[in-house]
Amino acid sequence: MNVVLSRAAALRVLAAAAAAAAAPQRAFAQTAPLIRVGVESQGETFASVFYGVQAGIFTRAGLDVETSSFPTAGPIAAALAGGSIDVGTVDVILLANAVNRGVPLVAIAAGGLFRTQEPTSALCVPASSPIRTAKQLEGTTLALGTLVSLTSISLKMWLEKNGADPAKVQFVEMKFSEMPAALQRGTVTSAYITEPYLSQNAGNLRIIATPYSAIADTFPISVIVTTRSWLNANAALARKFVAACSETARWANANRAQTAMMLSKWESIDLPVVQQVHRVQFATTLDAGQMQAELDAAASNKLIDRPTNAGDLIARV
Repeated sequence: MNVVLSRAAALRVLAAAAAAAAAPQRAFAQTAPLIRVGVESQGETFASVFYGVQAGIFTRAGLDVETSSFPTAGPIAAALAGGSIDVGTVDVILLANAVNRGVPLVAIAAGGLFRTQEPTSALCVPASSPIRTAKQLEGTTLALGTLVSLTSISLKMWLEKNGADPAKVQFVEMKFSEMPAALQRGTVTSAYITEPYLSQNAGNLRIIATPYSAIADTFPISVIVTTRSWLNANAALARKFVAACSETARWANANRAQTAMMLSKWESIDLPVVQQVHRVQFATTLDAGQMQAELDAAASNKLIDRPTNAGDLIARV
């Protein structure tokens, strides 16, 4: 979920953010300062640092990294602003809104990607539905996870690009887990469904679009951020951490059998379910061009306050 965060709000919810964190996972490297990392527990897109800890990559790099799980990215930004964590994984839209509102966050490493050729979410209809085009969705009800989000603007962009009027489609908010059944009942005509529900219900669903493609073929959903003050005080440590994040991304992309077991543990999902879902690809470097396409779409649809230069959100460590 994309959260519009003010600096004042960030500080007010710090206590709640700390309470929301789950039991930490830690990579031990006793001679190094502790790096406390907040990780959103909403899907594999945000899991790269967790994978690095579990695989021992940070430990081998001489780093002591501790991860704590948060329900959404908003509390992670709050915890960063208040200093209870040092690094966090958030979505790009939250990062832009935070920076535009005076919270001094900066991206230092890449996270999970949307890739058209390997999507982990899609717009679906029941397998028996006659609907195959955007135009046919006019006058129908479409379910999505959050009404004001990157998903909602991508859906509207996809509808427009394919000849439909988004104003003639009724958008309703619904939990992803409830969408397959709602489609079968006819409560909604179409739904934007994410993994693991997409693969779990593949026999009953038909994918008609990957609306994120209306933004770009590839762009980052998540990035790894810190505060400028922590980065300035820990430049050498940050360089080692970023290098380990890149190594983790390469390792995770090449070792999906191992990460499936880790993801099963992290999200409490049965391993056979994880093994059948579409998996996330992680970026090894921050790409300002890919981020810019996403930021431009968000600005033009009022998801962020104003046009934002991706380069202003990135620190070259």
